[in-house]
Amino acid sequence: MTVSLRDACPECGAQHFKKNGHIHNGKQNHQCKECGRQFVLDATKRVIVEEQRTVVQRLLREKISLHGICRAMGVSIRWLMDFMVACFAAVPEHMPLQPVASPRDVIRKSEDQQALGLDRHGQADAPDHRVSCRRSQP
Repeated sequence: MTVSLRDACPECGAQHFKKNGHIHNGKQNHQCKECGRQFVLDATKRVIVEEQRTVVQRLLREKISLHGICRAMGVSIRWLMDFMVACFAAVPEHMPLQPVASPRDVIRKSEDQQALGLDRHGQADAPDHRVSCRRSQP
């Protein structure tokens, strides 16, 4: 975590600013007299390291609420939502992802596949449920 003390507006660089109340955590807020930008003099910029990002990705795969992940990892909900958007944007377009309308659709599909003798990938079940690793010789 880095702390930077400002002596000028981060937007326009002017040194003329006034006190403008407090932000949600009690820090003094300031407003630039030139451009009107609001800022905090001693802003803290917390960097989320790659190790934490990996843990957050794993937690997103579990059935944990977003606010629970935020509390456990010490990140803001805004950061988590932006991180999720970046993860979804990184998925290639050719991936066959289709949203499921409801859990009942998944159950129905599973029951239909079982009735037809198909596995979870839609492939015909092998009669003895063993997969042969040998290639057949022509």
